[in-house]
Amino acid sequence: MIDVNVTLLIQMANVLILVFLMNLVLYRPIRRIVAQRRELIANRQNEIEQADAGARAAAEQMNLQLQEARKQGRQRIAEFKIQAYEQEKSLLQRAMEEASGQVQQMRGQIAKDIEAARKKLSGQVKTFSQELAQKILGRSL
Repeated sequence: MIDVNVTLLIQMANVLILVFLMNLVLYRPIRRIVAQRRELIANRQNEIEQADAGARAAAEQMNLQLQEARKQGRQRIAEFKIQAYEQEKSLLQRAMEEASGQVQQMRGQIAKDIEAARKKLSGQVKTFSQELAQKILGRSL
């Protein structure tokens, strides 16, 4: 059986002193280090969240700028197409005018050539008709 005497009280005092000393030497520093580590982890987590939010904001800004650049690109392409259409139209109009002028010039030249040929042939027709009439009639006219 257990005897209750002075050694029991000494042992209890030893245990209490040991718990007090271990609390001072071991448990408090460990709890302090664990608390510091938790605080450090919480700070780092906040930094990570802020960096993540910044990266998302930057990505959104980049997407908006990309969309705006594409929009401006499409507008410029449309403007260039309109300008090219206008240039094509003016070039075709000039070409048509030049072709029309050349056609008129050629028609004038052809008319001159026809008139010259008529004059030349009319003189020859008279002589041919007189010669033909002389051959048919058998006498000179």
